[in-house]
Amino acid sequence: MEEISKIRKNIDQIDKKIVELLDERAECVKKIGEYKKQNNIPIYQPEREKQVKELVLATSKNVFPKDALLQIFTEIVSAARSLEAPINVGFLGPEGTFTEMAVIKHFGSSVVKKPLASIPDVFREVENGKLDFGVVPIENSYEGTVNITLDEFIDSPLKVVGEVFVDIHHNLLANVNSINEIKRIYSHPQTFAQCRIWLETNMPNVEKIEVSSNAKAASMVPWDKFSAAIAGRIAAEKYGLNILAENIEDSPENYTRFWIISSTPREVENAEKTTILVSVKDKPGALLKILEPFYQMNLNLSKIESRPSKRRPWDYIFFIDVEGDIHMDSFKKALEVVKENAVFLKILGSYSKGNY
Repeated sequence: MEEISKIRKNIDQIDKKIVELLDERAECVKKIGEYKKQNNIPIYQPEREKQVKELVLATSKNVFPKDALLQIFTEIVSAARSLEAPINVGFLGPEGTFTEMAVIKHFGSSVVKKPLASIPDVFREVENGKLDFGVVPIENSYEGTVNITLDEFIDSPLKVVGEVFVDIHHNLLANVNSINEIKRIYSHPQTFAQCRIWLETNMPNVEKIEVSSNAKAASMVPWDKFSAAIAGRIAAEKYGLNILAENIEDSPENYTRFWIISSTPREVENAEKTTILVSVKDKPGALLKILEPFYQMNLNLSKIESRPSKRRPWDYIFFIDVEGDIHMDSFKKALEVVKENAVFLKILGSYSKGNY
């Protein structure tokens, strides 16, 4: 015990130093914030935040867990950013959704979060300048593309300034202490499908009630005794529910990709990904002529998705994710050829890849 006490005293001294250094860091941030205000520079600087995280990982001796270290510094950067000015972020609500988790993972907790009823609402609020950023789902590794998000970009002036991946883990949440007490389960239909095997094995005779979202399901449980919801951990925290079973999804490899959208492009040096929107001419080989320049410039296309233009029948628009920075010479050359063969071309954004 004497040896443990000695080590704990050492930890206490280290903690004091951490707090002192955080205060010192905050003073530096305040000075930068004043400079930004005087020179009309945006508060959110994704390039700088990327550099901070890269420096942290490069400095680490891999004793402290990497994921936890990134999470800590995301919160440090978020809290420091809030000293400069508040950032308002809209997301597909209600509170307690995986989209809110994406907001926190990307921006940290020290932002003003606004849940909205639909993806179009997120776009409108950002377009009207009521919000600085929006966070919207773009695709799920099992369910595929979120088409409504793509459709909004056809006419929207907004840009993609970042992406974030959230691993989807479903939990059984309840206001009782035992699975045996549960008579009803609320959740989204897709969630029921993703947890089918676990439910059939553990709760085959319990009534399943479909609702519009997992967060909505969790919000209903406190008012309905002997009920449960399938939702994420954040929903349990929001609505004060017990987690009776964790990670009940049939497959652990379930991710949703989210886009960070803004009315103003945010330049990132050496961006790893660029998304473009292109409409092709209605003639044989038109799509090939759009894709071939990227092959010739050795640029990998990680995603191609077509959507109806909604301007005339059988007219399609293609969304293409290209691995690379739009400022690369090879990328510029590829785009020159694309422009010659496209009806129109729109750059949605060049940004840093999200981490799984």
